[in-house]
Amino acid sequence: MGVDADRYQVDERGQLARRSASWNIVHAVESGSDPQGAQSIQRAFTLLNLVAVMARDRPGGVSLAELARTSGRPKASVHRMLMALSQAGYVAQDADTSCYRLGFQATVLGELAGQSADRFGTAATDSLIRLSDLSADTTFLTVRHGSYAVCTRRQEGPGPIRNNALAVGDRHPLGVGAGSLAILSALPDQEIADVLAAHAGIRQRYPRYDDDTLWRLVRRTRADGYALNDGLFVPGSWAMGVVVRDTADQPVAALSIASIEQRLGEQRRAELALDLQREAAFTESNVAKVGMARVPAERSKDD
Repeated sequence: MGVDADRYQVDERGQLARRSASWNIVHAVESGSDPQGAQSIQRAFTLLNLVAVMARDRPGGVSLAELARTSGRPKASVHRMLMALSQAGYVAQDADTSCYRLGFQATVLGELAGQSADRFGTAATDSLIRLSDLSADTTFLTVRHGSYAVCTRRQEGPGPIRNNALAVGDRHPLGVGAGSLAILSALPDQEIADVLAAHAGIRQRYPRYDDDTLWRLVRRTRADGYALNDGLFVPGSWAMGVVVRDTADQPVAALSIASIEQRLGEQRRAELALDLQREAAFTESNVAKVGMARVPAERSKDD
């Protein structure tokens, strides 16, 4: 199979992986233990996140039927929440297709949040650009959120390969993917055990990532000095990542490079590992410069 055919396979399987990311946005949230009003708010925010991720690659938006099917909620209930979000400006409905996407108020809120909360992304921007130029591949910033990892930045390289297994907004259990595995491997063993227990149910969607496999990958990552995703997440899609720590020495993020198997042989991985480690150190120094005493690993409800 040639490189072009391999690229097609990676792209196709990458779409499946990103659908898994949408699915766990909904199902990673525990429900049933909060007061009724809190449950309604939780469901509305979950739906808003789902609209954002599912409509990300669809200029026309995402349909009510798709949102209801993915969320597992009755169509009438989803429609009522969409109407409320639309009236508040957080969701917009296309007049021609009747599909939904983020609204103007969501854009404003994102801009305001970015000014204060995305200082970590700003600190990593130069490193992502340099890594993509050096490797000619796609680079990512992944940030820890509780027992999960969220892709927050993506930078395309000048080469011919576009790895579509991960996109901004995708959320997977810690350990799934190179950057996510780099973060997990930097945690103390007891915390790793707690993390694996927290997302054990969700990992049924990731049958290759059982506890024994993840512990084996953690040991390999610690020995190598970088995390390697050798096609375990999406067959044919390879990636490598290194952890980024805050000024309190806590593992809160990771830089990673993704490509296809043919472009990440052993010798090239050794070279790219040094580049990744250098840029991780540069990002950490930028974090210190912007006065972030500590970048908290935000807790999600499963923790």
